[in-house]
Amino acid sequence: MTIKHSIIHGFTNEKHKTELQTNDQETEVDLALSQLFNQLKQSLQKSATRQYGFFDPEQKNNPAETSLEEYRQGDLDFKTMSQQLAKSFELTLKELEESLNGHMLFVVETLMDQDLLYVFWLNQQDFQQIDADNKIQAIKAVDGSKIGLSLKLDFSQWAIKDWQQYLTFQSARNNKEINHAFCKMLGFKSGVNLQQQTDEFLNIVDQFTQQLDKDKSQPTKHTIVDYCVEQDMQGKPINFDSLSKIVDQDAPKKFAEFVKDKQSQQTSEIYAHRNSLKKYVRFFGREKDLSISFSSDRMQDDIVFDSETGSLTFKSVPKSLQLQLAKYFKQQEAPPGQPHTLY
Repeated sequence: MTIKHSIIHGFTNEKHKTELQTNDQETEVDLALSQLFNQLKQSLQKSATRQYGFFDPEQKNNPAETSLEEYRQGDLDFKTMSQQLAKSFELTLKELEESLNGHMLFVVETLMDQDLLYVFWLNQQDFQQIDADNKIQAIKAVDGSKIGLSLKLDFSQWAIKDWQQYLTFQSARNNKEINHAFCKMLGFKSGVNLQQQTDEFLNIVDQFTQQLDKDKSQPTKHTIVDYCVEQDMQGKPINFDSLSKIVDQDAPKKFAEFVKDKQSQQTSEIYAHRNSLKKYVRFFGREKDLSISFSSDRMQDDIVFDSETGSLTFKSVPKSLQLQLAKYFKQQEAPPGQPHTLY
């Protein structure tokens, strides 16, 4: 990992108006910055609610896109580009009559000679520390493990004609106003329906595994899902050629060719909806006082679902649960006055 550029700009709420305080110097790349960037980057990668998209072509004279294009072409330096984006964000906030405090961290990372731009919205939180005199002091700090509004731009993917997934956007929780302002400033448009794309992929997986022997069908599904979830946790797409080699080492192209033959729009890789992947091989549900989770392998084996009555029958339960139940019913028969404990 190589941080090529970094800078921080601040936003302050003065008399219910947002005022931008730009930095004229790039931030020194030291251990503290590297650690914070790694935390923020990992939080973005692990998030299951990322969106992938592109600059909306219908949004004419987009200042953010123009600044980034000039930076990509070498006509604008990093500091000026970041200042212009921060200024565009400030103007958008004023249009929406939103006021806030916070900072924008801009980082350009170089990986394998490819540049990636990251933009993070940072809020400082209140913490307590014990000083050298063993006294508690209130301090403000950034918690890099709690992801806020984030953006990643892959410059190499942006250069690919008609590619609509070069922007990765993570919205801030419980703050629709700042999300809307940032998307408007950026001109972000979603380029893929993750749910629909994942459903189509899993339907293809179903068709593929139905051709396999019964003893290979479920293990193959788990292998596919494990790979896909791991890729998503790293912020990487599912590459069918790489996955195909894992699915069947003796026929490393078989699965990839099957997928490409069944796709509505042929592509060599996709992003997927993580929760849908997990539900594909595992059923789970929760209500007030009830939580159930089990592998789909157990269905129709020792777990039976009756769709007419909505009942779920377990023919066997884990030993630990058997012990808890046995102890519970035994205690229900205990004489009055004796303690009843379930654990």
